[in-house]
Amino acid sequence: MVKPLATYRLALLRLALLVVVGGWSAPALAAAQWYDDKERGWFWRELPPSPPAIKPPEEPVPVAAALPVSATIPTPVAMPQPPTATQRMEAVRAELEEAKNAAILTPTPDNLAKYLTLQEQTMNQAMLFTDMWQRVRWANPALDYAFIHPTAAGGVRVDRQLTRAEQKAAVQAVAKDNGLFFFFKRNCPFCDEQGRILQAVANEYRMTIMPISLDGSTNPYFPNAKPDNGIAAKMGVQDAPALFIVNPDTKESLPLGYGVIPLDEIETRIRRLLTMQPGVY
Repeated sequence: MVKPLATYRLALLRLALLVVVGGWSAPALAAAQWYDDKERGWFWRELPPSPPAIKPPEEPVPVAAALPVSATIPTPVAMPQPPTATQRMEAVRAELEEAKNAAILTPTPDNLAKYLTLQEQTMNQAMLFTDMWQRVRWANPALDYAFIHPTAAGGVRVDRQLTRAEQKAAVQAVAKDNGLFFFFKRNCPFCDEQGRILQAVANEYRMTIMPISLDGSTNPYFPNAKPDNGIAAKMGVQDAPALFIVNPDTKESLPLGYGVIPLDEIETRIRRLLTMQPGVY
């Protein structure tokens, strides 16, 4: 057995020999290093280096939950809205009423002066409104009633003439297909007067007049009147004299009214009821 000291010396000798012969070569140096590694031996199978230890991933530091927008952004405060025109008007009326009551209950110079001042301001505002109202009407004929129906003397006369002509034309057209039912009774001066007017209607427009006596009596202007056969109740006649315009073909009827109705008013009502829509004048 070679002793350790002898082995060491033998290695030094070999190293010196290599230096003398030609110096170290890379393979020789590697072989020498491997050779001298007596700890591994000839058949030592070097295990591959252990992989580096994998550190477990660090858990993320919990982040504070985001606050809702409502908690981070303050809710804007609603700005007070200006008073409406109605509220302002109510305030003016209340102030004027309060000043008037104070002046009545305590008629001191200060209270009276305050009330008179407020009253003057209110009247000035009303005058301004009236003036602007007139100016707007003058500038807009569609808003001026006097443009369609003049109020001046000459305009009123012309307007009446035009209206009369329109009414006559309307009644003449209606009279072709419609007639008047005239309900009357005895001892009725108003019925007699209405009979006289209806006779004029018949003469001017050739409109058929059907006189109907509620009690079997006669009328001085319509001696051939018909007695009521129940038609008055069917048409809802409430009293006499009464006028209804009737279309014999369609059996439709409309009340013209009760009491004494003058000729021009009969024309007006016939025109409006049969040729004009409600709300149109």
